[in-house]
Amino acid sequence: MLDQPIILLVDDQASDLRVLGQALEGLGEIHAATDGQTALELAQHYRPDVILLDVDMPLMDGYSVCEQIKIDPRLAHAVVIFVTSHRQTEHELRALKLGGADFLHKPINLPVARARVEANIKHLRAVQQLAYYDPLTRLPNRMLLLNRVRQALASAQHQASLVGLFSIDLENFKALNDSEGHAVGDALLQETARRLVQCCQSSDTASRAGGQRFMLLILSCNNLAELGHRAQQVLTTLCVPIMVAGTRYDLGACAGIGTFPQDSQDAESLHEHADAALYEARQAGRGQYRFFNAAANDSVRARHQMERDLRAALEAHQLDVFYQAKIDLAAHRVIGVEALVRWPQADGRVVTPDRFIPVAEASGLIVPLGEYVLNSACQAAKHWGEQGYPVSVSVNVSPIQFHDSHFEDAVQHALSSSGIAPGQLELEITEGVLAGEVEETCRTLESLRGRGVRIAVDDFGTGYSSLAYLKRFPLDVLKIDQSFVRQMLLDPKDAAIVETIIQLAHALDLQLVAEGVETPRHANVLYKLGCYVMQGYLYCRPMTCSQMTDYLRCPPAAVAGA
Repeated sequence: MLDQPIILLVDDQASDLRVLGQALEGLGEIHAATDGQTALELAQHYRPDVILLDVDMPLMDGYSVCEQIKIDPRLAHAVVIFVTSHRQTEHELRALKLGGADFLHKPINLPVARARVEANIKHLRAVQQLAYYDPLTRLPNRMLLLNRVRQALASAQHQASLVGLFSIDLENFKALNDSEGHAVGDALLQETARRLVQCCQSSDTASRAGGQRFMLLILSCNNLAELGHRAQQVLTTLCVPIMVAGTRYDLGACAGIGTFPQDSQDAESLHEHADAALYEARQAGRGQYRFFNAAANDSVRARHQMERDLRAALEAHQLDVFYQAKIDLAAHRVIGVEALVRWPQADGRVVTPDRFIPVAEASGLIVPLGEYVLNSACQAAKHWGEQGYPVSVSVNVSPIQFHDSHFEDAVQHALSSSGIAPGQLELEITEGVLAGEVEETCRTLESLRGRGVRIAVDDFGTGYSSLAYLKRFPLDVLKIDQSFVRQMLLDPKDAAIVETIIQLAHALDLQLVAEGVETPRHANVLYKLGCYVMQGYLYCRPMTCSQMTDYLRCPPAAVAGA
């Protein structure tokens, strides 16, 4: 809700101030000044919405006061209405050029003056509503919230009190908004806003920061324990299922907490620290909250810097695509390679995918990054084919990339521009891809296979619904996760899992690839169990395209003599 408007009356005649003040009674909080300097001091303190300003005053006239008001960014929004006995047109023109909004002539017609002030307040409120409030939820937006945070910190510094800022993220909102439609999404956001307002005490402020993010400014807690209790209350309230048109929706939420004076000294850092804490809360799981700490802030800053550096590296084509061979032991030859992206640094270090892929996924860079690897891999396959080595190439596809609306077009472009046969391309997806919307996922997989592209499930056995996936989706290859392969000689349970996956693949007529094969003993056991295609350090480490060309030309004895 908008605050009560503040009206400043400026006139060197006390009697005029008294009469005008009575006429405007009830329209807002009224303050008065009898000279220009006092008027400026009161304006800087109270930040008035409307100023009724007498033109003729000693020492500093109304025009000079207006000029000072309009050059102060904290006061420039104020509506200035000039009051004067002058009737000449040039006075009105000068007033308008200085930023005046209206003109009242003395002797003042009080009902007209009240009506004009009221009309200007309504207009100002309409502008403020657009500038400072979220149109969907009617909550203050980020700009207004930061203003209130600054005011709260200024007050807290004098009173040595605690200020808390919650950064709140709704879980599962994007998926529901995409699947159920924006009408349902809007209703969920509006109900979330209503619940947040219910959680507020009179001194608190709920705000929508944008999208599925909300903020809560807390001024009503005396210590960190109380602040944590309030956070838990808020999350409990938001996690209650929401009913929209008779359908139940479960959102969930998590929150990060920044505090003054414990970890922040200004509004911007308080906001930043709440966001940093939110990242930690997300990592902890649904319904969790976390306070800010220096380590969390450093982690978020490093993540943001990595995102900027990764974007620049991608635009400059500074990422390298390496390749690791897949060996068919029964045929004693290389039948394919897997494309693996690496990020070299200027100092010679290499950033591995486990560090930058999560950043790429969170920032949306995974889509152009995935297309870069896809195109590079297809061009490499074309090169090897021209050299007399017609191997297939496998490319990993993230869930975000797979569900991108242009994914199939990107695959077709990579095939067309390279000229390789579709059967030479194998897309490796994880069970995370298959966990999406079933019908849409099936349609995409069937479309890709219809073009001749092969589909492999990477890291098979690490998910929760593997058998259901095999039944529902059109697939060609299962890749046994390296964690099972590496432990199968030491742990009977891992050995049993590997044997079960192999038997299952045979029963469903699916091809198999074992990852993480590092010793001849691993290879021998897998071969005897019925898995004939291997990938791992026993045969080769990831290598560049030119190195792989040499490898294909002269494979090592471990391949030729297996």
